[in-house]
Amino acid sequence: MKYVNGDWANAINGVWSPLYSWLMTPILLLFYNPFNASYVTRIVSLIVGFFTIIGINKLAVTFKLQRLMKRYLLITSIPMILFFAIFYDTPDLLVACLLIYYFSFIFESSYPTTSTSGALCGLIGALAFLSKSYILPFFIVHFIFFNILYYFKGCKINKMQVKKNLIIGLAVFFIISGIWIGALSEKYDKPTISTAINYNHAIIGPDYLKHQGDSLGLIKPPNPTATSVWEDPSIIKLKDWSPFESWENFEFQIKNIINNLYLTLFLIEYYSILSIAIIIISLYYILKQDTEKYFKTKLIYLLITISLYSAGYILMFIQERFFWPVIILLMIWGFYLISSLYKNKVLSAKLRNILIIILMGSFILTPVYGLITYPQTDGEQLSKTLKNNYGIHGNIASNDGWSETNKISYYLNSQYYGLPKNINNSSQLENELMANNITYYFVWGDSSNLTLISYKEITNGKIHGLKIYSWGGKNI
Repeated sequence: MKYVNGDWANAINGVWSPLYSWLMTPILLLFYNPFNASYVTRIVSLIVGFFTIIGINKLAVTFKLQRLMKRYLLITSIPMILFFAIFYDTPDLLVACLLIYYFSFIFESSYPTTSTSGALCGLIGALAFLSKSYILPFFIVHFIFFNILYYFKGCKINKMQVKKNLIIGLAVFFIISGIWIGALSEKYDKPTISTAINYNHAIIGPDYLKHQGDSLGLIKPPNPTATSVWEDPSIIKLKDWSPFESWENFEFQIKNIINNLYLTLFLIEYYSILSIAIIIISLYYILKQDTEKYFKTKLIYLLITISLYSAGYILMFIQERFFWPVIILLMIWGFYLISSLYKNKVLSAKLRNILIIILMGSFILTPVYGLITYPQTDGEQLSKTLKNNYGIHGNIASNDGWSETNKISYYLNSQYYGLPKNINNSSQLENELMANNITYYFVWGDSSNLTLISYKEITNGKIHGLKIYSWGGKNI
């Protein structure tokens, strides 16, 4: 909404990259209403999903999949992309979309001899960085690595073109990315690529075993137009840590990496029970001496790519949506494996068809189940009730339900201060609420042990599972 309202200074943010918001802005300009925002994110995600499917087709061409295999691949991808687009209102599908196009260029056999490939990779990489800051280190490492790979296996003419592609690609990437980095550096008065890295590193440390919003008490939003501190959580002063500060910290980091590695394997298996089998079979053919060179090369490219992409998250923390590019690559990988083994006469036509059906089912099952069981929340309707029947607007805090209350506060054009430090001591709780000028305190669940003097309950039990306490008992 900040781009819609022209609040440029506060729109520049070190945690949330801008491209996803930029794509939503034209639609929000036409339909400016907080209650439309959730629909706008879905519309943008569905459009991005459409282009992602086109990108998957392009990557399938890069891997020289047969027409029949491409058709089955695209059919398999539709439920998955729909699930990604509908289930989350985050830029992760946009990141996956852009990376798929990037991979289709960098994996292309003609990359070392095509003059525009480097520039296109740099452009797409920069757009991906504008979608998520994590892409900057990944793109730099991945792009340089593959150019070095092409350089040492090419002829003299190819080597010259590879050098040009590398230089031009990095130049395009840094010029476009540099504009946003410059804006961030200007805002934060120091060179800044992203503030998310420091924030994320701090919250996984031994001092923060849970989301700090649940333990630091009420926090004023970073600016007058922010819904909550979640708009720019980097303002929270968290204690940083290093695994090399002590043996305990080092052990903590090792345990975190092992746990994240386990979660990564679980996630890729969650989307297809064949994921690990695909990787193991590929490793077998990579190590097998008489494997066809082109086939082996493409398997190595895929293995290196998912390893590099996963490594950064494994060092920090894991969320399902972070791995969507990996899941899509594994899906393509599976079809490529079957196609190549059939082409090399390792599989008969009958066995190939059976494996295709099994592979399709394995990747379709989870997205279809997710779409069928997609949770329908009444947050929007509840917000309308609170607005129309109770006139709620102001500073809000809650005893629980951080995410839900944050959404409601957005719909109500209010500011959400989060959770108080001590919700069990009524006296301390009330002092903290009043010190932060909280006008409404939302109590989710049981409120029988709550006794507030200056705050009065205003819903009279009309809203199931929620009581709202107003300062002075009035609808301010």
